[in-house]
Order: sequence, then C-alpha cells, then structure tokens
Amino acid sequence: MADNDTSKLSAALEDYLEAILNLSAERGVARSRGIADTLGVARSSVTRALRSLADRGLVNYEPYGIVTLTDDGLRIAETVARRHEIIQSFFVNVLGVEKDIAQKGACEAAHALGPAIIDRLMGFIEFVNDSHKNGDDLVGRFRQFCKNRPAAKDKTPSKATRRKATKTLAHAKPGQKVRLTSINAGQKLRSRLAALGLVPNVEITVVSTGRPGPFMINVKGSKIALGKPMVDKIIVE
Repeated sequence: MADNDTSKLSAALEDYLEAILNLSAERGVARSRGIADTLGVARSSVTRALRSLADRGLVNYEPYGIVTLTDDGLRIAETVARRHEIIQSFFVNVLGVEKDIAQKGACEAAHALGPAIIDRLMGFIEFVNDSHKNGDDLVGRFRQFCKNRPAAKDKTPSKATRRKATKTLAHAKPGQKVRLTSINAGQKLRSRLAALGLVPNVEITVVSTGRPGPFMINVKGSKIALGKPMVDKIIVE
C-alpha cells in the first residue's frame, strides 16, 4: 500500500495509526489501553479499529498483546504525522496562532486537506523561511497587519440563518445525508468525535434515529452508534 492510499482510510483509522506510531516512540510499545486513553475512546472501539487495520495489513494485532505497525502501516502513519506537523507549523510559525490552539486545529484540518494543499502549505512555509533569510520578514509584516486590522463588525444573523446554524444531527431523518459544520462541545468530546471521523465538512448519512435502538450514522463507510447527548451537540447542514 502506497503513501497516497491514506485517502482510502477514514479519519478515525488514520488517527489510530498515528497514535500507535506516537505511543511506540514514547513508550516503546503500543497497547489497546494506551491507544484508548490517547484517543479518548472506549476499548471496544479500539478493538474494532485494530481488527479493521489488521485486515488491511496495516498493523500486527492480537488480543491483549502489543500492537505494531506493518511496513505499510508505518509509511501511512508517518505520512499522517508529517501532515499534522506541516499544518501546525503553518498555524504557529506563519499565522502566529498559539501552540495549543494550533495543535487542535491541525488535527481537525489534516483530515480535510488533500496532498496537493499540504504540499503547497509546505512550499509556502519554505518560501517564508527563505524570505526571512533574505531580509524580508513576511511573517512579521503579516502579524503587524493582523494587529492593526480592525475587528470584524458584528452582524446579527437573520432568524433563518440562526435556525440553519443551530440545526443538530438529532433533527435529521433516516436515509438523510447531512454535512457536519461544527460541534458544540468541549475539547475532550470534540477530540473523541474527531477520532471517530466526525470532523468539519464530513458527510454523514443517518442510518437510524434511535427510535428504537441507538442513533446510527454512516461516515465514510463506517457505521457509528451515538448517544443522544452527542447527537444534540453535532451541528449540521
């Protein structure tokens, strides 16, 4: 499997590969419990994901054992990690965003941006660095521009706009396709949902609405069961 085959994986599975890579580097080994803690997901979700990755030939996995990346899995994991690093570097070193905010934003954006955009971002970072070496401080001028830039005027949205902006996944019907716009929750829950592939702009197909049974959705071919508190926090259009 080649590096560019990351497009065939869901965002959630990409996150699992990256988590295994990071845990192996930090602790020497990766286990299901550590992966669950890192991604903020249940052990049962980790088991399903690892089985799926093992079936694809990306990890070596046995229940209750250590988890290792295959050669193909390692290449993809390194590609995903590098993608995060590039975006975070752009946010921090070019845009001047605080590191913790940039780290979270990079994780969400990395799944939405394709290789062509990532390559251009890398090229732009290199261009900015070269310009600085030649005495042209593009970053400094940009940050000064942002500092002097007047704040955007607040505009009160119309009732129709407010209704559209606050439509939650709970309002969707079985068989309906919607697009995730935001998640009205704290960082922990947003990270947990991102690990499941629920990131901005992802398309969601509603399978069932929990009457009876769980609220089931399909995201990039993976079925996910959600509790009512989660469904009420996912904003869609």
